[in-house]
Amino acid sequence: MSAGIRKVGSYRRARATLEPYWFMAPAAIMLATVYLGPMIYAVMTSTTHWVLTEPGSENIRAGLENYKDVLGAPSFWQAVKITLLYTLTSVTLSLTLGTLLALLLDNELHFASFFRSIMLIPMVITPAVIAIFWKLLYEQEQGVLNSLLVAMGFAKVAWLGLDHAFFAMVIMDSWQNTPFFMLVILAGLQSVDSNLMDAARVDGANVFQRFRYVVLPHLVPYMLIAAAFRGIATMNDFDKIWLLTQGGPGEATTTITVYTYKIAFSSFDMGRTTAIALIFVVIVLVTSAPLLRHLFRTARRPA
Repeated sequence: MSAGIRKVGSYRRARATLEPYWFMAPAAIMLATVYLGPMIYAVMTSTTHWVLTEPGSENIRAGLENYKDVLGAPSFWQAVKITLLYTLTSVTLSLTLGTLLALLLDNELHFASFFRSIMLIPMVITPAVIAIFWKLLYEQEQGVLNSLLVAMGFAKVAWLGLDHAFFAMVIMDSWQNTPFFMLVILAGLQSVDSNLMDAARVDGANVFQRFRYVVLPHLVPYMLIAAAFRGIATMNDFDKIWLLTQGGPGEATTTITVYTYKIAFSSFDMGRTTAIALIFVVIVLVTSAPLLRHLFRTARRPA
């Protein structure tokens, strides 16, 4: 009888241990169906010579040939370079401007709520509309920016030309995403412990010292979270870039997403296109991993 009681107790303990996983099972099954299934299919597709204009080519196995072709193409590495530089420049600029705006709006200013609402508008506009809006601003002959330059006595600038297209793209993206950084960092500023600020004032710390030693360490996790989210999103940016420059002139603004689109709809090579997409996933994971690791380490650090 004691052996039977022990078995029943062991069964109940095992059931209690597995019970949380049963609650997680529906979500896990859904995620596996939505993400894992297409990922496996993509891996299988990337090992074929599937070209949409060649019926039956999806059954021709290519092994790792598509990956070798992609990794050996100078145009691919140029797209990787443009993508990383675009992401780093845009996120850095947006983070800097967002921090300055958050510090400004954290003070008791007149009409502060109105200004906050106005500054959030770029964040909620559709990316396609933003691209069309900035393309009109950048237009060389009748654009607003060049009209202002001419009115001030300066020469017109080819904003979407070879020398300025990349920076025009960065400015457009920063204009859209600066409010996101402002919102996140403003939330961090409003959660700073007032007792620490009062203690710093009593100790004689000036404004810059209070920001450097009290406010900034508190804001670091907020900055990392915002930078991680926006960095991943910026690397995946496509619609704004395509509508603004279509990756040109030349390859000046050809990011990996634009490069993948061109390969997919110029040669219709689905095997090679899928290989590019999978390599891009690895690049995103590798580049974002250090930032996420530092973020989690900071979150686990005791206060």
